[in-house]
Amino acid sequence: MTDVLSSASRERIYRRNFRYFLADNLLFNVALSIIGATTVIPDFVRHLTDSEILIGLSGNLFTVGFTLPQLFVARYVVRYERKKWLFVGPNIPLRFMLVIFAAITVWLGKDRPDLILVAFFTCYGLAGLADGLVGVPWADMVGTSLDTRWRARMLGFTVAGTGVIMLLIAPLIGLVLGDDGPGFPTNYAILFGAAGGLLALSIPVGVFFHELPGGKAVAHVASLGEFFPELGRVLRDDGPFRAFIIMRVFTSLFMMAAPFYVGYATEELGLSSEVAVPTLLAMQTAGTVAGALAYTWLGARSNMLAIRLGLSSVTLLPICALLAGAVGPTPLYIGFFVAGLTTSTILPGYLNWVLGYANPDQRPIYVGLANTVVAVATFIAPFIGGTIAETLGYRPLFAVSLVMVCGALFVAVRFLRPNPVGVIHR
Repeated sequence: MTDVLSSASRERIYRRNFRYFLADNLLFNVALSIIGATTVIPDFVRHLTDSEILIGLSGNLFTVGFTLPQLFVARYVVRYERKKWLFVGPNIPLRFMLVIFAAITVWLGKDRPDLILVAFFTCYGLAGLADGLVGVPWADMVGTSLDTRWRARMLGFTVAGTGVIMLLIAPLIGLVLGDDGPGFPTNYAILFGAAGGLLALSIPVGVFFHELPGGKAVAHVASLGEFFPELGRVLRDDGPFRAFIIMRVFTSLFMMAAPFYVGYATEELGLSSEVAVPTLLAMQTAGTVAGALAYTWLGARSNMLAIRLGLSSVTLLPICALLAGAVGPTPLYIGFFVAGLTTSTILPGYLNWVLGYANPDQRPIYVGLANTVVAVATFIAPFIGGTIAETLGYRPLFAVSLVMVCGALFVAVRFLRPNPVGVIHR
């Protein structure tokens, strides 16, 4: 148990876990970055449909699937003190969904875009939902088996390492999607197949996690009639956590514009897909590397400051997109660089905040509740964003997105309580 381990022993375990959590997280994040939710995926779906709502939903689908079931998973996993095999076991069959979709895409061919679209939403949605099943056990292990310092380093180096790898392979993505590539839909099938292969490679890494005890197992699992009122009490009585959820909801609504920047670049700024997708991806990735390296230092010292600075800076993305309509695509490139710089601070910062804030016994519930509420907002966001894009255009959508991120920043500055390094909320 952690209370009978010496500081030196705990440090060795943290260092060992850091390597394996980093390897698992790198493989996972590189896989998802290859089929970028704000670049490759909306561009792919735009080849299959002209519905802005479906295009917007495609960029958020994995996040919805990942976050939506976590509250119900949390209710189940609190029965167990050890969560490792609740993470490793379900991963074995479930991380092959993208490989299956790649094979289906090649088999269907370019003449059946409607069936490819159905297959995409089915396989990609199931991949996100499957990852939602293991998200709470993974987060709980990160919270118990890495301390605040090593957790911030792992999250920061994950994003930085992912960024460096993506910078190296972005030209290859451009070649695959370019005129000299294999053509649609085989070109996108190659990217989905590569992403699925990396997800499959990540499966055995989790076996090597050294899980330290966290919260005590709950002998009696509350009935749904007891469970939901308890969640209401948490939201009513815990002001900082309530502010955290409101901030996350604002951030999700800000992200409703994310899948439309590529369409804006190709349809209104006159860029081709083979130019817009790899260039925007490269700019975002370059910013991600810089931001993640900064977070490995700043997040271990003041996670709250990292969140506030990130939200302040990311307001530049919709502003730059609006400027690009007047002066050309250069401001949009700058906006994507800044977006990468800041989201690599904001998203790890959010996770680090809730893992450090929650009592170990309540951590699965706090993580699950936060993510499930955010899932609802993330699911609604594409319908709002798609409707605005179809009826009013891209620029009003970017303006609404700017208002949302300003709301998130206001909550972070006014209501969110900093969580001191190493302090666990009781």
